[in-house]
Amino acid sequence: MAAKNKRRIPQGLKPSEQLRRAPTHPSYNDRVFLLMLGVGVIVRVVVFIYIGHFNNDNHMEVIKYVAEHWLPPRADQFNQAFHPPLYYFLAATLFHLGDVTAVHGLSLLLSIVTLAFIAYLLRQLPWMNDKIQFWCLSLAALQPQFIMHGLFISNDALAILWGVLIFFQCRRLQTQLSRFNICLLGTWLGLGLLTKATFLAFVCPLILFVWMVGHQHKWLHRRLIGELSLFLLIALLLGCYKYAENFFLFGNPTISNLDLWDWVRTQRPTWIGLQSLVDLNLWHLVRNPIISSSTAHSYPLMLYGSFWYPLVPESTFQGNLLSPVNRLGSLIYITALVPTALMMTGAVRMVKIACSCFSATPITSVENRDRAVYEGCLLFTLVLNLTLILAVGWHSDVWSVFQGRLLFPSYFVFLLALGRGMEWAQSPPLITNAVRIMMSVLMALFLIYFLIEFWLASAYPVNPLRTYHMPYTIDMNAR
Repeated sequence: MAAKNKRRIPQGLKPSEQLRRAPTHPSYNDRVFLLMLGVGVIVRVVVFIYIGHFNNDNHMEVIKYVAEHWLPPRADQFNQAFHPPLYYFLAATLFHLGDVTAVHGLSLLLSIVTLAFIAYLLRQLPWMNDKIQFWCLSLAALQPQFIMHGLFISNDALAILWGVLIFFQCRRLQTQLSRFNICLLGTWLGLGLLTKATFLAFVCPLILFVWMVGHQHKWLHRRLIGELSLFLLIALLLGCYKYAENFFLFGNPTISNLDLWDWVRTQRPTWIGLQSLVDLNLWHLVRNPIISSSTAHSYPLMLYGSFWYPLVPESTFQGNLLSPVNRLGSLIYITALVPTALMMTGAVRMVKIACSCFSATPITSVENRDRAVYEGCLLFTLVLNLTLILAVGWHSDVWSVFQGRLLFPSYFVFLLALGRGMEWAQSPPLITNAVRIMMSVLMALFLIYFLIEFWLASAYPVNPLRTYHMPYTIDMNAR
């Protein structure tokens, strides 16, 4: 569907007349969109100033090792050494130039670039109207968890950027199908695999995407197979190092700290039967805004809570540990039900429309067909990303696996689903206005959260040697 509020030029005019009548100044929606982008950048800079660089995962010890030896450590040397090495080599280079501050600055740079690419990619989607683009950007600009996990010294900062770049390249490939763009997509995937194993979930959806786009352009099967082989060859050559090393050393290409260290015993057991999969009692989160024995056994509540609010205390921001300040988290959990419901509705609509590509009566509109293929394949990455989390979490039986941040490499898919859901809610004016009000309230709560944390960080500076809440522990046998 074409955007409803795009400025249109009258049809039937000569090209010179169309050019003369084309708008030369940004519209109100354009200015508001750019304003939100600026707000998102400012929030990231201020959070960077106030938040400590460390969290529960000690990536600095790996960075220091690489900076000293210029070789990646074995998976069993450090708690985070099982990760692929690309981020650590980038960070080690900066560590030599400016110590920890420069490494932390890399996270800020990656976070801002990620937000800029999200904004640019949203603008490249002709089917999403300006108002919905604004709300999608607002979420990416202000969501606390998305911001903070992009600002820690962590490979998450780089992994989130690769996810957005992959989805950006998918759209570019769809509009300009060429061998160069296929190779570039393979390059981004390979660099993603060289950063984090999460990108294993991207391989099959991207193969499907390239195949479907090539099929739309009526490429012969022989050519399609050749281009896909080149795509996979580039991705695997760039990204296979750590998986090959782990296989030769440990017999397991995806070995992790869950297999190598004793701390996992303190986070077991999570599985208490089918209830762990179907427990949707949001009251547990509202009553206890941080992780507790009432939420650690529920996979849905863990993922939902840690996606929208710092459910797990893991940074120098400690407002989630203080009552009644942490009741703000309760309000966020309740208000976030609206965008969550819209995302779920949008995802269902995305699946339904994507399935029509394989029906007996295919989509005739080029724009609608492109949208169905793009959104369907990207949703597939999110589904496999979530499946990977659930499979690893069930196998390891460790609660820290069920964190929303592990879905952030697929974050742009949440925005696509939100856009689909908001389209669905546009018909009755009453629903449209209610959605906008609730989204505005949620953005306001996000800003209030940060203002409180800034005040606490200024009034009560945290001594890094006394952050007793990291790592955070709970009684797993309590109910």
